[in-house]
Formats: sequence, structure tokens, C-alpha cells
Amino acid sequence: MVASRAAGPTVAPLPCSGCSKLIDPLRAGHVAIFDQRFHYFCNARCRHTFLGEASPAPGDVRPPGLAAHGAAFFGAAARGSSPGTPPGVAGPYASAPRAEPARAGSDEGATRIADLDAPIVDAFPPVSLDEKLPDLPLLDDDRALLEPIGNTILSEEPQRYEAVEARDIGALLLVLAIIAGTLAVALTLAGDAKLVIGARIVLATVSAGMLLGRAATTARDATDPHPAPMLAPVLGGLVAAVWALFGQDRALAAEAASLAGVIATASAISAWLIESARHRVFAERGWIASVLSAPARWPPGAWAPSPAPADRALPRGDDGAAEGAGVELYELRPGESVQVDAGDVVPVDVVVTGGDIEVLPWIGATTPARRRDGDPVIAGATVVRGRLVGACTFSGGDRAVARVLLDARRRADALAPIAQASRALTERWAFGAAAIGALSAFVAGRAPVEIAMTAAAVLAAMATAITASIASVHVARGILLGLRRGIVYKSADAWDRAGRISVAVFCARGTLLLGEPELAELEATGQKLTPSDVLALAAGAERTEEHPVATAIVRAARVRGLRPDGVRNPNFHPGLGVTAVTSSGEELCVGNRALMLEQRISIAAAESRVAELEALGRTVVLVAVGARLVGVIGLQDGLRPGARAAIQHLLDAQIEPVLMSGDARETCEAIGRSLDIDHIRPEVLPADRGAEVRRLIDAGTSVAVLGHAGVDDAALGAADVSVALGAAGSAPADFSTVLASDDVRDAALSLALAHRTRLEARVGLALSVAPALVGAAVISAFVLPPAYAPIASLLGGVMAVVHARALDAKS
Repeated sequence: MVASRAAGPTVAPLPCSGCSKLIDPLRAGHVAIFDQRFHYFCNARCRHTFLGEASPAPGDVRPPGLAAHGAAFFGAAARGSSPGTPPGVAGPYASAPRAEPARAGSDEGATRIADLDAPIVDAFPPVSLDEKLPDLPLLDDDRALLEPIGNTILSEEPQRYEAVEARDIGALLLVLAIIAGTLAVALTLAGDAKLVIGARIVLATVSAGMLLGRAATTARDATDPHPAPMLAPVLGGLVAAVWALFGQDRALAAEAASLAGVIATASAISAWLIESARHRVFAERGWIASVLSAPARWPPGAWAPSPAPADRALPRGDDGAAEGAGVELYELRPGESVQVDAGDVVPVDVVVTGGDIEVLPWIGATTPARRRDGDPVIAGATVVRGRLVGACTFSGGDRAVARVLLDARRRADALAPIAQASRALTERWAFGAAAIGALSAFVAGRAPVEIAMTAAAVLAAMATAITASIASVHVARGILLGLRRGIVYKSADAWDRAGRISVAVFCARGTLLLGEPELAELEATGQKLTPSDVLALAAGAERTEEHPVATAIVRAARVRGLRPDGVRNPNFHPGLGVTAVTSSGEELCVGNRALMLEQRISIAAAESRVAELEALGRTVVLVAVGARLVGVIGLQDGLRPGARAAIQHLLDAQIEPVLMSGDARETCEAIGRSLDIDHIRPEVLPADRGAEVRRLIDAGTSVAVLGHAGVDDAALGAADVSVALGAAGSAPADFSTVLASDDVRDAALSLALAHRTRLEARVGLALSVAPALVGAAVISAFVLPPAYAPIASLLGGVMAVVHARALDAKS
């Protein structure tokens, strides 16, 4: 009896990814996503076979006739009996046995046709409606079976954060300062006897001494403020306490001693909190520095043209000859050759000059990318296959990764405007706030000791380590998040400008579009020429041009076996098309509508058809011979993977996307509708794109341009922020942001990430400063004692650090 098909909709059968058996995808036993593709399986056993795992427990019977994992897509094994057929009896859809190996090649086509024509077989026998449904999978199921959809170019999370580090003397002194300051405050419970007050002052002095010792023994980071503003309120509180101790007012002396202890304790805790907040940043920076410390090697014979300087002399063998191959060299200079073998890390930024290789394109990347002659590779990339031979473009602190992360003179977290503003607040403006507090106390007629206490309390509230460095922590985290995706900012100012962008312009071809159009429509508008003749004429005119449209036309002619017409005297019009003379001596014009208008050629006969093709988002190429339109060519360029995600990145960051293209308005509008882009700039020639970008800037917006180096240089050079895809590590160019990949999602992410990080830095700084300002205002108005100002500042610092740690956990 022939097995009946299940009722319901039917679709074309697809092969099971585990056994190659044709099944109905709507009724497949298992469906999974691997490598961003849907895979359909007969049952769980087929899925385990596909994954190369152990077979499931007994009882999960594999349907007969399934082939082993790794067989060909179609006809990999002889088909067995259908489900429900008694054992040993051939099913109605069983195909003939596989031919002998000698005849496998000749029968391959017939076997595939037979498999395709075979009826759809149910993966499982009919199930009763009363049968109990299986239990839901447990929450601790193996997550490795599911591959994330959002990360096509995968990067690993650095696992260097929990490494145990040797404790330095500064950390010990900081702990002692916290203990001594806390005891000085706790002794308030012992009363206000003069001896107790003296002991509290001694403990506060010990705490201050520990802070002084830490400042003297611990090396300053580039993001740390000068220690003087941090230590001034501690010493000022001690002076005020000693001054009050020798006065007549014991209550004032006790209050001054409490203030000295609170200031010392708050300063020590603030320093400890900021160290914990940036520990992860420092650990990842140290890991990257260790990766970049890999030695460089000259290829054999590459160094021979001139003798090596004395400080870079090569080791010599027993015979006195220099050893060229495999020589370790830690300081390559731009222009020199470097060789990197498979499995090694690229030590400098290079441009490939020899070899077709596969690399992990940046530190932490797990997806290999192919690189050929002329492609740049940044330092930190790992060669997976082949041998890289390239010319050094940047070395040392000039390398793309090291420039804004490791070079102390150019570190973005130290030189970013918001980081400089936070340090200026603690190093300069805090003294101004202290002067205002002292002036308010003087105007209120307070005693000199109280004036000094107010000034010290206000300075302690404003000049804290958290206020000075919390913004730098956020900036460094943003830079590191970008590097995990191969995003490199040129400088701290470039990062800041990227965070202020309000309009992002896409040079459509090669960014949002694949840049590889295919022939979709070919029509002749008259009776004189056939469509093949039209394509041959267009291919003859475009065969020496390297534009994607020209490449697509020539490729289409080659695929159809057409010989391009032997045109003469081609004259190329950038962004418009080409004019030439056909082999028969007639004038030939191949291009867009604007070129036809320029050459005074009427296109009225095909106007409706052209509009229809453009409404479908296709690029229309018109062909005219002897000033008469003879054909219409429609090219379809697909959207790049991730184009929609790139637009969403910008919209989430409140950045307006703009599509700029040389195509007709109707074509651009169709593309814009598919990507949710409302702002269209159509029919802009490559030479005019710089002026078009400047017009956007003149309108009062901050403009970024996303494009490719060399192709979109005019637009990139005119933008406030230029984002160049695939240009990281290449020869010097004035691009604000460069990418190690060609992924448009990463290009959009570079702007969205700068926006988000800049906002987070401002929020962290506000959380730290706002309570300090409130506390300083309250004590200046004498609503609360002076000790409340540093306490309020410490609470604000705790909130800022908790905010930073929460963002670290999310990233």
C-alpha cells in the first residue's frame, strides 16, 4: 500500500542534513540553525549524526535507508523502505541499488533526477491526537547546538580577567589607610576627651601617611590625576584638627578630628573603588600588549640591499655569515618586509605582498578571513593557513591597535575630552569650589578653624580619584569593545567626534549593496537588434572599465557565450557611462538616463519600462546606436548581509542614515524602503559626492561617511568622521575610523558604540559629581557638619563604580 501524504500545504522537498534523504521541510522531525542556515533532519539521530556526536539512547530508531554522515547531498545512499513498511519489504519509493563505483559517475545525473522526482515521504508515521506531547527541554540543555544569529564574524571573550596578580606595596598601604581612617572615625563613640581626640588625630595622621606612601611608591597611570589635589584635603583636615585641638572649644576639636578621619577614609576607599572598576580594563590591555609583543622576522634575503645598522645587526653564524631567515626583530621599520608563518601572530601592521592566506583578522577573532596581495593586515592578527609575506606599514606605538590603547602619548582614555574635563575638575576647579566654600564661611562670620574645615571638606568632596578617572574607564571600555570587532579609532578626538555624529551617509555601492550586480533584464527596443546583440555591444564598450556595472555586463556576456563587439575609441564618463564607436562605424552610447540626455538621445520609447525597472530597485543601463535607443539592461544588486542590522544600529543611537548613490531616484527609493532609510541622495556622481557631503555639513549637522578607501575618497575626505571599511593597517590615510573587516554592521557599530560610550561616561561622571556638589552646597550653607560633604561624595562615587561594573558585566 502506498503511504499517503499528510494533509496540508506542501513545498519542494529538501535533503536531510544528516542522511540526505528528501523530506518535507514543513514536517521534518527536527529543525536547527547552524552557521546561519536552516537544517532539516528526519529525527534526533540524524541531527546527532550531522554534529558528529554519539547516537541517542536505544529506542530512538533511525528510519531505514539513511546514509552515513558526510554523504553527498543527493543520492548518497540507496533509499530504503518508507515508514510503516514491514521489515524486509521494499517500500514503494525505494530506488534502485547504487551502481558500482566504476559507473557512479555516469549514473550520477540519473540518480539525482530520480531522487528529485521521488514523492515526499513522511518523516514519522501518523501520530494519534490523544498521544501525550513530549516534555519541554530542560533549561540546562546543551547550548552548543544553537549558534547565535547576530554574530557572523565571531570574537572570543578574553579570559584574562581573573588572573591572579602580585600585590604591590601600594595596595597594602591603601588597605592600611582605610583601616586607620575607619578607626579614627569609630573612636567618636569613645567620647570627646582630649586624649581620645588626640588618638583620633594620630590615627588620621597614620592614614594620611599611608596615602602619601602610596602616592610615592605607585606609578601613575596616564588617566590618573596629579596626587596633590587628592592629598591636599587630607592634609588640610589634619591641620584643622590639630589647630582645633589646641583651642578652647573641645566640641569643635572633636568635630575637626572626625572630619580628618572621614576625609582620609573616603580618599582611601575612593582610590580602592576606582582601582577595582578599571581592573578589567587594565587586564585586557595587558593581554593585548602581550599578544602584540610577538617577535617579527625578516624573510630570507629581504634585508640584503643595505647593511643593517649597528643597533639592529643580525646574528651571525659560525662562518660569519648573517642569518637572514627566521631572524627575530622587535623593531621593524615601515617599508621593510616581514614574514609570518602559519600559527604565528602578525607583529606589525602590514600590507600583503605575497601569498594567499587565511588569518584571524584581529585579536580575539575566531572566524578566519582570506587576504590576498594588496590587502592590509593589522598587528595582532593570527595566520591560520599559508605564509604571510608583507611590507610593514606601521610598527611600535604607531600600530593601529597600539595607537589609542597602549601609547601613553596618544591613549584615548587619557586624551578624550570628557576624560580631560574630569581630571581638570579635580585638579583645578575643585580648588575654586573650596575657595567659594571658605568665602561663604567667612561671610557668615565663622571662626578661622571652621573656615579651614569647610574649605577642606569641599575640596575633599570634589577632588576624588573616582571623579577624576571614572570617565576614562568608560572610554577605555568603549575602545576595547571596538577592538573586539576590529574597529580602530585614529585618535581620542576621532572617537569623540564619532560620538557626536547626527547623520551617517552610506556610499551605497559596496556598503549597503554587495557591489556585485547581476543581469536581471535584457530587452531590445527595436527590431533591428536582438537582445544578444545589445548585450554584445554593451560588453564591448565596458570591457576595459573596472566599475561594478561594467564588470556585471561583461560577465553576463561571457556566461552567455557572447563575443563583445569590437568597439573603438571608448570615452568614459565617470558615474554616467561610456561613448564609443561600434565595429560597424556607428556611434555607441551605453549608460544611464543622464548620459542619454547629455547626448540628446530620446528614451521615450522605453520610459515606462525604465520606470518599472527602477521601481524594483534595479540599475538601468541604456544602449543607443546611432543616436537611437536599441536596448535596455536591468542589473540587480543584492543587499549586503547585515545591511538592515547596520541601519538599526544607527537608528538605535538616534543617528539619521542617508543613502547616497549614483542610481536613479526610483532605484534609490526602492532600496531605501527595504532598509527603512527615509533620507535619499540619488544621482550623485562620484566627483560630486564630496560637495554633497559638505552641503549636509553646512546645514548644521555632524556628518559621518561610511565607504571604502580608494573608491569613496571624495566623500570620506569631506566628512566630519570618515569610516573606511577594510582599511585598518593600510598605508597612511586621514580616516577617523578604520575597520579590519568589510562588514557594514561593524562600520555602523563604530558610530553607535562611540555614541553609547560617550553617554555612559557622562552618566558616570554625573553620578560621581552630583552628590558631591549637593554635599558641598549643604555644608557651605551650614545646614550639616562639614564631614557630610566627603561622605556624600563617597556615596556618589560608589554609585558611579557600580554603574561601571554593571556595564562591564553586560559587555
